[in-house]
Amino acid sequence: FELSAVEDNFYRYNKVHLNLKENMSRYSRYALAAACLLVSGCSAFGPSSFLNKGLTTKQNHAASAFISKNNVAVSESSSLKMSAVEEIGTSTKMEDYVEARGGNRPIRKVLIANNGMAATKSILSMRQWAYMELGDEKAVTFVAMATAEDLKANAEFIRLADSFVEVPAGKNSNNYANVEVITKIAQEQGVDAVWPGWGHASENPVLSNTLNDMGIKFIGPTGPVMSVLGDKIAANILAQTAKVPSIPWSGSFGGVDDGPLEADLTAEGTIPKDTFEMATCRNVDEAIEAARKIGYENGIMIKASEGGGGKGIRFVENEEDLTNAYIQVTNEVVGSPIFIMQLCKNARHIEVQIVGDQHGNAVALNGRDCSTQRRFQKIFEEGPPAIVPKATFREMEKAAQRLTQNIGYQGAGTVEYLYNADTNEFYFLELNPRLQVEHPVTEGITGINLPATQLQVAMGIPLYKIPEVRKFYGLPDMYGDSPIDFLEEDYKDIDSHVIAARITAENPDEGFKPTSGSIERVKFQSTSNVWGYFSVGANGGIHEFADSQFGHLFAKGPTREHARRSLVLALKEIEVRGEIRTTVEYLVQLLETQEFKENTIDTSWLDGLIKEKSVQVERPPHLTVLSAAVFRAFEHVSSMTEELKESFTKGQVATGSIPSINSFPLEIAYQDTKYSFEVTRMSNEIFSFSINGNVIDVRVIKTAEGALLANIGGETHRILGQEEPLGLRLVLDGATILMPTIFDPSELRTDVTGKVVRYLQDNGGNVEAGEPFVEVEAMKMIMPIKATESGSITHALSPGSVISAGDLLASLSLKDPSKVKKILTFEDSLDLADEPLEVTASEALTNALAGYKCDAEAVASAALAEASDMSSSSAIVIEAIEEFMRVESMFDDQLLDDVVRNLAKANTEDLDVVIDLNLAHQQLLPRSKIISSLLRQTENFSERFGGESLPEELMESITKITTLKDKIYGDVLLDASAIIEGAKVAPFESRVEELKQKLSAGVDLVELSQDVTLSAGVDLLTSLFADSDETVRKAAIEVYVRRVYRAFIITDLDVEDIDGRTTCSFTYRFSDVTEAESVSRSGMLSVVDGISSLDAVLGDFETKFGESDKSLNSVHLAIVGESPELADLETVITGSADKMTSLGIRTANTVIPVKKKDPSYFSFPACDGFKEDPLRRGMRPTFHHLLELDKMT
Repeated sequence: FELSAVEDNFYRYNKVHLNLKENMSRYSRYALAAACLLVSGCSAFGPSSFLNKGLTTKQNHAASAFISKNNVAVSESSSLKMSAVEEIGTSTKMEDYVEARGGNRPIRKVLIANNGMAATKSILSMRQWAYMELGDEKAVTFVAMATAEDLKANAEFIRLADSFVEVPAGKNSNNYANVEVITKIAQEQGVDAVWPGWGHASENPVLSNTLNDMGIKFIGPTGPVMSVLGDKIAANILAQTAKVPSIPWSGSFGGVDDGPLEADLTAEGTIPKDTFEMATCRNVDEAIEAARKIGYENGIMIKASEGGGGKGIRFVENEEDLTNAYIQVTNEVVGSPIFIMQLCKNARHIEVQIVGDQHGNAVALNGRDCSTQRRFQKIFEEGPPAIVPKATFREMEKAAQRLTQNIGYQGAGTVEYLYNADTNEFYFLELNPRLQVEHPVTEGITGINLPATQLQVAMGIPLYKIPEVRKFYGLPDMYGDSPIDFLEEDYKDIDSHVIAARITAENPDEGFKPTSGSIERVKFQSTSNVWGYFSVGANGGIHEFADSQFGHLFAKGPTREHARRSLVLALKEIEVRGEIRTTVEYLVQLLETQEFKENTIDTSWLDGLIKEKSVQVERPPHLTVLSAAVFRAFEHVSSMTEELKESFTKGQVATGSIPSINSFPLEIAYQDTKYSFEVTRMSNEIFSFSINGNVIDVRVIKTAEGALLANIGGETHRILGQEEPLGLRLVLDGATILMPTIFDPSELRTDVTGKVVRYLQDNGGNVEAGEPFVEVEAMKMIMPIKATESGSITHALSPGSVISAGDLLASLSLKDPSKVKKILTFEDSLDLADEPLEVTASEALTNALAGYKCDAEAVASAALAEASDMSSSSAIVIEAIEEFMRVESMFDDQLLDDVVRNLAKANTEDLDVVIDLNLAHQQLLPRSKIISSLLRQTENFSERFGGESLPEELMESITKITTLKDKIYGDVLLDASAIIEGAKVAPFESRVEELKQKLSAGVDLVELSQDVTLSAGVDLLTSLFADSDETVRKAAIEVYVRRVYRAFIITDLDVEDIDGRTTCSFTYRFSDVTEAESVSRSGMLSVVDGISSLDAVLGDFETKFGESDKSLNSVHLAIVGESPELADLETVITGSADKMTSLGIRTANTVIPVKKKDPSYFSFPACDGFKEDPLRRGMRPTFHHLLELDKMT
């Protein structure tokens, strides 16, 4: 969890504490301590804060890695390795406090015989108490036990401890549950006490007894009491003896008149062995017999007396399932006695928190409702139990107090009941002789620090002298010593509600199967009403021997609803990144159900939801698919980029893989459907996904924390992903979705990490789809894995084999291959919002010049469309040319390999530069088209913005292009050269005016048409076709016709006005054929306002030349009005095809004068049905003949 870690904060707050006024409430100090913990973070309490420097010795790999990562020095201790710690402080504050409060055994050094959540919480709580109560955070020092797995996982509790001792790795019987290891460390480290936590050896009376014999305090009940109460079977017998209501179980028979078993305790404080044995089911047959007596009407629970936390418990509804369930329980809690009990339907799981001291006192600190369970594992815990009437709950508390007080119970414990809200009846379930993981719920509603209370009880302090207990009972003097009759006196009314949520490494989509792996980051921010703690930190993990729970969140409010809402908000904000799956988003859905809001749930509620899959975290399937494509596309680009950069570092210069970085196929499988995308990068941030002809552009930005922010359809989505052996684990907007890899249906693979316990069918036996075929152990749980298809099975491993997610467990000879589920190919459009991605014109131009795919003409036009004046337009073109030249100047006239090699050497710290430059150069053709398009548009800058010439800066930039030497730059060189040459020509208006003066001066028009100086002015003549001076107009038309037809012999030419149309009629023949052999051809050029005048012009042609059966003639329309669209031109001309054919017209031509530019030319030959010939477009009417283009068509 991301909290700032500055060690000095701790000491700064310490100084503040010492300056507090004496009459300041000590409970405001606890708030300060909590703030101190949150501000300082765990590092402030980590090993580095308390260690001597410079001590080193040889360690194994895991310890070395942890020590290196956390700056911990170590020293040798016998065969175990431990971290060095400063001498315990010489302060007597602890001794003074214990004496003042009536205790007899100061405890200064504690061994934490646990790991994970338990170890983390105990150190945080007891250290907080020591600082706030004694003003000395080192009044108690902590020694942790650490396995190689915990060290590798960077477990938080190791960082919190003052020192640690490395213990054997593997299952807990090697370490945290191993009495010999624990007691050996306790003795060697000279600790005063051992805190066992929960799980592991916390309920093993041998540990308590052994430590007692060694003179070391066990922070918990004595061995004999633990033996009788910690065992669920013994506890039930004891409850029956004390007349506490019990539900039917295997101990409900065999007593007097075959009634409930009862027993007086032996001198050692234990249940007589024969009575105990009568309540157990030592084998399957005894379990079946007991179940038959109880009856299957409500269902049967098979339980291990040494189980807990959801382990060693199964529910069955018939005798057939009982055998397998019994075996699973015995495998899950090896060696534990087994008993059978009836399921209490519609029951709530209600707990009473008790604490007993060494003086015969027992206090009930309210309780908790833990009814939200799945597979008997608690999910939410809350307090107080609002469902139970106050009077009934007080009866539960008193029964729990009597039960524990009568046998001299010491320490914290929990009495659990099943409660039926409909009948207001409760039944004893069990007593846990230890602290429970959900104890912070009780802390939140009572204000009592339970680990610290355990410590004080262990030091012999009476409960009524513990300040927090006195405050809870409303006594005005917290530091007084007046006795409290806990059975008769009531504590203050509870005025708040706390709801807790367990954060576990489990997959809710697969029946809450546990997962293991690394954790990159846990992001959680405590607020004023929600706090939490985690057993892992950044770059940590959950290993296969750990408990699946690694975090706990607690929300507090004045009412249950306030607490629920606060918890929902907190869960929505939490983020866990790594290889594990978590239940976080599923918990939010549960909290939002109507049943939870109305508090109408029972212990079977969640299992029912899971079975029916009625609560699911869903995301739109097509959004999920595209998000998966986004993640994989981004990863593809990242991985290929890294491979290419790696090759550069090795001196390789190949760049052929760059195109495949930016354009590649991508396949996503989801919900039995395969989606095939073509992915193209449109920029460094924009990916274009094409599927079935539909294109979706997505802008993707990677945050500093590694998440992808993807703009899809106008909405931003947060995407995280993790490739796993079984597929892609996608986290989309906080919801986790598994995108499975498509496997051979005949392969049965595991989705958990652990080991094989046993196969349920013989090798070669038959298994049906949905039937369990193997049992595996994962995270200390035994769970079945079901076959996905039917067939005969072949085992791939043997029992005991270690497995990882994705490993092959067995193969199938399919019973009916035709019935195997088919994977369909998606052939439709994605159902996503049709909101185009916004890309500015300048951004599009930048992307295009960087070498990304684009429409060159469209990009160039859009870029200049935004400009409003000559200066801004020129700046855009200049910037584009400079970027083009920046890249190409490196490659021009150079060997590519040499360029790449030199770039790699010059950019060793940023090889992305090398890839970017090569990407741009490889896309030279489209980039050149962009530059050419921009250059062409500069030709009308003067007309668009005014001014006679282009800015000098722009011309200088264009001139740079002409310095390129390589022939591959030919097209853009020609365009640049044309502009430079054009800049040397007189302005358009001047040239037109000069030509007009010549025409009006009465020059010889035939001679002028043949003048070589007219070459650059032929097209200028079209600008005078509509001149107001008739002499100029007619002269311009005549010179134009004679010039265009100079390769022919014009035998007759006449210019006249016909109905307001200036018309030139002429006859001509080929010049390279004798007059005797030549054929006379007729032509007409008519100046008209629009294409609609074609019929009139054809009428003029018919009047002048008549009809002809030979296609020899030509007609020209000079359209001086509004320029028509080409399509309109073609429509009108083809509509007159018959008429033109009858007139012997071989080609219809149009010339459209364009102000200050060359005119537009279009030709419509008869041979193509008078459709426009693109090959002749832009050519004067006779050029195609001179160039012999007819031979090319």
